[in-house]
Amino acid sequence: MEVDAVKLFNYLGKRYEDAYADNPYLHGIVNRAMKMLKPGSRILDVGCGTGKPVAEMLANNGHEVHGIDVAEEMVKIARSQVRGTFEKADMRTYTPPHTLDAVFAAYSLYQISPSDTYSVVFRFAEWLREGGVLVLGATPSTSLPPDLGVYDPIWNCVRGVRTTWMTKTCKQTFLSESGWEALLQLAGFTIEADQAFKFTPKDPEYNPTEVHYFIVARKTNLHPLLGPYPLPILYPGSRPRHDETWSLLQDRLTVGERRNAVNNALRYSQKMLEVGGGFGSFRLLSPKVHERHDVLCESLPFKDRSFDSAFAMFTLDHVSDLGKSLRELTRVVDVSFPYSRIVIVQGAPDNECLRLINSVCVPLSAQNPEISHQGHLLHTAKNVLSEMGFGSSSIHRVNSHYVFSEDDTESSNQAAAELAGLWHRDDQNYAQMQENLVPHLRDLFADHQRVLRNELAVLVAGPTPN
Repeated sequence: MEVDAVKLFNYLGKRYEDAYADNPYLHGIVNRAMKMLKPGSRILDVGCGTGKPVAEMLANNGHEVHGIDVAEEMVKIARSQVRGTFEKADMRTYTPPHTLDAVFAAYSLYQISPSDTYSVVFRFAEWLREGGVLVLGATPSTSLPPDLGVYDPIWNCVRGVRTTWMTKTCKQTFLSESGWEALLQLAGFTIEADQAFKFTPKDPEYNPTEVHYFIVARKTNLHPLLGPYPLPILYPGSRPRHDETWSLLQDRLTVGERRNAVNNALRYSQKMLEVGGGFGSFRLLSPKVHERHDVLCESLPFKDRSFDSAFAMFTLDHVSDLGKSLRELTRVVDVSFPYSRIVIVQGAPDNECLRLINSVCVPLSAQNPEISHQGHLLHTAKNVLSEMGFGSSSIHRVNSHYVFSEDDTESSNQAAAELAGLWHRDDQNYAQMQENLVPHLRDLFADHQRVLRNELAVLVAGPTPN
């Protein structure tokens, strides 16, 4: 019977430490990483297990260690034997209370889905200060027998690997060495060192020799949500939005609690311009005056400084001249009002919908075969808004997802029609896009039933301080 990570590690408890803690290669990697850290660094141990050896080594060297694990038994043991703080938490939904100097994730990324694996690496980057250190360890897919799992080109991994590990059957995700390196670089890390080695667990019932691969990396790009990196140089051109499909997707959209970043930004607004729709999905209090305009363009039908705020959701893909359209938006917002805000919402780098569209639909497009790089759009917006006097900016992650209530087969087909139709409804290859999307959607719906994650990156820009 297949078990999930919670059941697996609650079952293993101290046995896992006995099998894996006495690992001189791992000790050497931790020691190497500690040389990159200042005394008293704030460190998060993701999937901390019993706290040994990683958290213990870090704490014994004077660092402030916090560990998280999905298994209560592991957390209980860690609290009893390692100096530091430990809590039961899931890395996929966890947010640290402060910026970190380092994140260690040793052997903790196996039992999550491919899209979650991609997402948590970007989250690690968000949690770290600029220059912060990430230590990541896993078994590479290149060491697996060729008949295990299926390669997933969307997430560049081997998915659905069902193996017996520590006498329990579990489903796991694996990346190759080059796959891990590429993913870290996409999230804005620079690889400082890597090492592969063989290790034999010291367990009487489970002791095959395993290949382990570790990477030590440093965060070198300040804004992971403006990724993936490197950024393209040029704007890829406008894409037509199919309004009927956009409306269908908006009806399916649920925005999470992190929408408060938008609410706080607009709390003093009395007269807001909404461009492109989508504001209602955030379930926010609307300003007293709320004007709507269908598209962002180079000429808006409003006088200078007509509004004290503007909200634009997924509009930057549809303009013919990105710079001119953004400058036009600043023209109609009163930069002299200290609480004026421009809020621009686009997709986060780990947005499942955009990942599918860019990977499956865009290469088939007869209209525009260039990928939509949301980070490039937001990076350009940040720079143009600053140039126009809105230089006090911040970037926020907002969780959202689309819910498909149809049955299992129909939900994949309907999601394929809507994702392909959003930008390519009139493309001559629209039907082929739909067909090619369906198997990937079935995989995602197997990972999280009838839900497509639509992670958002929100740029909030206010007047430059005097």
